[in-house]
Amino acid sequence: MPRITDRVDIEKEPRLGGGGPGKIPHWRGYGGGDDGDDDFVSSRRLLRRYRVLLVAVLISIFTLFVAAALCYVLRGSGGAYDQVHQRFEHPWKPLVLPYTRMFVNTLVLLLSSLTLELSRRGMARKMEFASMGIVPPRWQTEIGWLALTVVLGFGFLAGQVMVWQFLRRQGVYMTRDLVGSSFYVLTGLHALHLAGGLLALVYALIATWSRRHFAWQAMVLEITSWYWHCMGALWVGVFALLHFAK
Repeated sequence: MPRITDRVDIEKEPRLGGGGPGKIPHWRGYGGGDDGDDDFVSSRRLLRRYRVLLVAVLISIFTLFVAAALCYVLRGSGGAYDQVHQRFEHPWKPLVLPYTRMFVNTLVLLLSSLTLELSRRGMARKMEFASMGIVPPRWQTEIGWLALTVVLGFGFLAGQVMVWQFLRRQGVYMTRDLVGSSFYVLTGLHALHLAGGLLALVYALIATWSRRHFAWQAMVLEITSWYWHCMGALWVGVFALLHFAK
């Protein structure tokens, strides 16, 4: 006769070793669930809006420089016919440019674009980690590259001041000479807009150094870097105009 018992064997699922990945560390706004995802989504939307605003600003700046360049060329092509001496009098006197200093300034500005791009890419890599809720690597290379960019930016402005001082020693003044006034207007406008970008770089450096909201740091650096690159390209165009349209 079979034996009846109340014991029931329950099949247990095998336990997996390793303990799983554990908790993902969070640090100052990196990840954090749905709220963190919403923060990054809103940051991306805000970045797109700032990009549109940047494009509008750059269009207005380039339009201003195109108008200034046209005035520069038209002034150079103007003149009057002298009936007494039977010849065409050209009021435009060729300007002797300090090419060595201007080439150094151009090299400094292009180098600053390179260092700023390295800083932006370093911040973008950290942004990828943060968007997944993972603490980014602790190295701060983007701060060093950004600080070097600020130094190079001030170096470019100092070089431009040296160029203006050179022209003043040659007797070229803004109010006395037609070509001199055009030169000062073009280079002065560029230096003014570049100084605005330099202030934004200083703000980005302070925001990165003080560890403010990470998404805000990345957005400021992204927008400022594109503005700075455009100022570099604009200077190359101004330099070419000053050289070829003497």
